[in-house]
Amino acid sequence: MPNAKLIRKTMQEKAIPMDILSQFNFPKSQGNQPLEVISLIDQMDNLLTQEQRVTIMEEQGCHKTGHLDRINKQFAETHKDKSLEDRILLLRNSNVEPNVPCHLNDDGTISIYWGIGEKDNYQCVCKCIRRLKKEQPEIEDISKTFCGCCGGHIKYHYSNVLGVKLKLKEIVSSPLSSNGKNHCEFLFDIAAE
Repeated sequence: MPNAKLIRKTMQEKAIPMDILSQFNFPKSQGNQPLEVISLIDQMDNLLTQEQRVTIMEEQGCHKTGHLDRINKQFAETHKDKSLEDRILLLRNSNVEPNVPCHLNDDGTISIYWGIGEKDNYQCVCKCIRRLKKEQPEIEDISKTFCGCCGGHIKYHYSNVLGVKLKLKEIVSSPLSSNGKNHCEFLFDIAAE
């Protein structure tokens, strides 16, 4: 789950102007309470451009280090001589994690899909949000901007496994913003191979 303090730090690093930062009501706590983060995300939706929000949120994401790095980088090294399209096809039968559906689009972008459940009944992969929705089922339609945190997680791991530098372009859909009708879909540009 995104952390409000880390989001604020990223905003400063990305040179969000002080006159805009001063309009935010940042939480006084550690910044990791779901309702506080949702409130901050709502403020981001009102005060920042889509490009700014995506740039900030792609830097978030949990589990961006650890045992997966070695496995994912080994996959990239083993298959570096293959085309990106071939590497994506090889991923489907590999032991890399997270191993979720992805697709190389005709325009050179990559779509990566993530979700728990089935069509019209998807759930958020974020454990904190699933717990919050159980405790407070009246909470609906959380902004797709929130999902940029998962986009950051996917960006990190898929950059490693594919051996390319990905840049989050758009959060196309999510279960949170569609009341479970759509899974997460992240659209990435390839910055450099």
